[in-house]
Amino acid sequence: MSENAEPKSLLTTARDDAVDKILVEQVKTLYDSIASLVLINSVVSVALVYAFWLVVPQSQLLIWLGLVFLMLGARVAVYRSFRRDFHEKNLSRYKMFLVLGSASAGVVWGIGGLIMFAPGQFEYQLLILLSLLAMAAGSAFSLSIYMPAYFAFVPTMLLPITVEMFWLGQSVYFALGMVTIVFSLAQTAFNLKINKSLTGAMALRFENLELIDELQTKHLEAEEANRAKSTFLAAASHDLRQPLYALTLFTSALKEEDNSQATNEIAGQIDRSVSALQSLFDALLDISKMDAGYSDLKKTTIPLAPVFENLAHEFDPIAREKGLDVQWPDATCCVLSERNLLEQVLRNYLSNAVRYTNQGGITVSCDIGPEEVKVSVKDTGLGIALESQGAIFNEFYQIDNPERDRKKGLGLGLSIVKRAGKLLGHEISVDSLPGEGSTFSIVLDRVYESSGEGSTTSEEQSVAEVLDQPLVIVIDDEESIREGLEYLLRSWGCEVISVADDADAIRQLDAFERIPNAIISDYRLRDQRTGVEAIESINAACGTKIPALIITGDTENDALMKNTSSDWGLLYKPVAPAKLRAFLRSSAARSDLS
Repeated sequence: MSENAEPKSLLTTARDDAVDKILVEQVKTLYDSIASLVLINSVVSVALVYAFWLVVPQSQLLIWLGLVFLMLGARVAVYRSFRRDFHEKNLSRYKMFLVLGSASAGVVWGIGGLIMFAPGQFEYQLLILLSLLAMAAGSAFSLSIYMPAYFAFVPTMLLPITVEMFWLGQSVYFALGMVTIVFSLAQTAFNLKINKSLTGAMALRFENLELIDELQTKHLEAEEANRAKSTFLAAASHDLRQPLYALTLFTSALKEEDNSQATNEIAGQIDRSVSALQSLFDALLDISKMDAGYSDLKKTTIPLAPVFENLAHEFDPIAREKGLDVQWPDATCCVLSERNLLEQVLRNYLSNAVRYTNQGGITVSCDIGPEEVKVSVKDTGLGIALESQGAIFNEFYQIDNPERDRKKGLGLGLSIVKRAGKLLGHEISVDSLPGEGSTFSIVLDRVYESSGEGSTTSEEQSVAEVLDQPLVIVIDDEESIREGLEYLLRSWGCEVISVADDADAIRQLDAFERIPNAIISDYRLRDQRTGVEAIESINAACGTKIPALIITGDTENDALMKNTSSDWGLLYKPVAPAKLRAFLRSSAARSDLS
């Protein structure tokens, strides 16, 4: 019994709340119509006095007209009080005022009906009867919103003249009395229907408002959950990337120091494990950045030929290992997009095509139109069933990898494609049938001018070929990271100042008596300082702008914006040694001290 009582009580409370809201709205609406009621009563009463001035004793008419305006004045006073201090707590008092005001109006008009029901003047009797019936009909537009006010006004107004007509006893008056009663009943039934419709509309309105409030609340909760997810991902990424980054550096340094076959095999195994973890981190980071809105996104004019050339260098060797042939288009057009994201989309298409194609080949094509360019990657692989084509764009969804073999990918590539397409405003599509291969496409806006592409230096070029024993400052508050970077950089022929903060770096610079060629700093340092502050401090001490690279494990959007808006490079842990080489080479090109 007690278990069922509580839900019933909650339901009753909810219903009572809904009824109270509707009642408040009814009372407010009726009070808002007071002005029109006052106007109608004033005009009709004055017109009737004018019409009956020579038929009914004038003193009676003036007294009645005075009662009308006294009643209207009282209702206006109550309306002003309502506008001034109405609250749901005093709802019952203003409901009573409404009923009393309607009843007083009914009494005054009922008295007027008797006064102006002139004996022996049938046409004037019909005039006052029709006037009262018109007043009753007019109540449908106001009093039907709150039926107690209607019942206080209409029966009170029509009852005296109806009794008078039956009292006279003549057949014509009896018929008029019956017509008045039938009219009153029909009018009441009509007003009850109107009241039901209005009440239902109000209830629906309040339900909609509650749904909107609930949706807004859910939306805010979802945004908060997304922020919490991003914060957690940033924190977890930073903490997990630190040891992974150190492992990458030590493995690279080990291969530089000992080039034996056994060491290379062990280091290679470690590299493959680290690469798998790094791929997962990079994918999660990409998704996090896209969910955060990629605030630094800038579309530029991109020639497609260099894009395909880069992808060909990357995927041709991989495809040849599986006995596949990749056909590349001879594209000379340009598109409007963001190059890194565009290459990432095509890279995911090609990676999946190679992974799921065992024989045949892969064709990259460009369908060039006057305004759009459709780039497609078609394979002769396994194909995708129609019912699975929507799900493949979800995170971690893989059709043929129930055992979660990481060699078959992570199931994040097409999720990134979907986000990138939405972010760039490019249409993403797939056309596939089981056993007949798949075609993945992206539609790009075509442009008719090129911003040009600069040449790049070979990734394998040694730092020593570009710089003559460069001096590099390494700033990181974790000793393992500093040691790994120091070993790696020294193996490349660099001199290294390895410190935990910029103050120590400035002190050690005195011994070298030269300005460093580059600074590599972690973003988060001890004592709540950042790599940005450390780099600015060293620049100030040296009196020049030194090429700098910030390395971070954070994925928070604020940190991304702050760093990418500066003149320094930004890389996410774990950083591949090749990217460090590329940074040092570019530092030489920008430094007059190399």
